[in-house]
Amino acid sequence: MNRNLWKFSYTAEKLLIASHSKKNWHESRLNWWAKKRDEVKETIKSDGIEIDESVAFGSTAYVSNKSAHRDSSVSIRNDLVKDLTECVQKVSEHQNKIKDYDAWIQVLESQGQTSLELHQDDWLFFFGK
Repeated sequence: MNRNLWKFSYTAEKLLIASHSKKNWHESRLNWWAKKRDEVKETIKSDGIEIDESVAFGSTAYVSNKSAHRDSSVSIRNDLVKDLTECVQKVSEHQNKIKDYDAWIQVLESQGQTSLELHQDDWLFFFGK
């Protein structure tokens, strides 16, 4: 028995309901990740920027040419950069999933009670957790 060859019959109407459910789930995740992204951006602005400059920089008591002390540098805390990257990736992922399910909704709305055969990966797309 080869389970990769198994097929499952579902009506387009049931797949339409499942598509709406998956789209709604991805919309809620998109909203959550977008909110987290905005929070991380605010944290970066308020607390995530680090400035490193020479102890002697700007001191009138320290007379030297510029090459005697290090230049200033500005960086963003690495943990916040990682958090922002994760948020941006998740926002993009959920936006793409919403587009996929929206396209399926448009197709399935025109199919009514048509019976469609699904393979395992199809079933997971519509009903998987």
